[in-house]
Amino acid sequence: MAYLNRKFHATERRLILLAALVLLPVFFLPVLPIWQMRMWAPQYREGLTLTIYTNDIRGDIQKINTLNHYVGMKAISAADFGEFRYMPQALTGFGVLALVAALLNRRWIAILGWLAFTAFSAWMFGQYLAWLWKYGHELDPRAAFKLEAFMPPAIGYQKMANFKVLSLPHVGTLLLGLAWLLGPVTLWLERRDDARAAAAAGDDAAAPAPAGGAAR
Repeated sequence: MAYLNRKFHATERRLILLAALVLLPVFFLPVLPIWQMRMWAPQYREGLTLTIYTNDIRGDIQKINTLNHYVGMKAISAADFGEFRYMPQALTGFGVLALVAALLNRRWIAILGWLAFTAFSAWMFGQYLAWLWKYGHELDPRAAFKLEAFMPPAIGYQKMANFKVLSLPHVGTLLLGLAWLLGPVTLWLERRDDARAAAAAGDDAAAPAPAGGAAR
């Protein structure tokens, strides 16, 4: 408990404020994409793009849904993803926790917020994997073209039928990752500063006492 009640050093406090600044605008400005999937085929040499935001899906959705229809995949619609209704609010909420922790200089609030942010991020990535699995496995048997069940790539490159697919995190996820990483960095800096302070105190204790005055 004593550790949780300790205050941050100035550098660590500034890093927590930085994390808050990354997370707070998400609700008000959900304009940075968090993931992007690009697809190429002989008939689509310019490529098709599917871009995911914290509250929407954009890109060549109509063309992709037309292709999906022929192979029996469900049409992609932002309305099917309930997570879009609360993801911006949740991410901004973690930013509020970071801001409160920095302003009040309360370690336990920062740790609680970081742990909640970590759990939420892991759960959301699990949801993303579940989306991909459903879209690749729940195929309409009446489709014009029959495909074996498949799993679109979550990260990286994959060839599916005559399509080449590349899926990568986008700038929004990179910023969220930076906000997450500031937690371990803050802990490391804190431990480093504590070790330096302990070493300096040990050096002071080991230093010889100043010599007395000259004998009379």
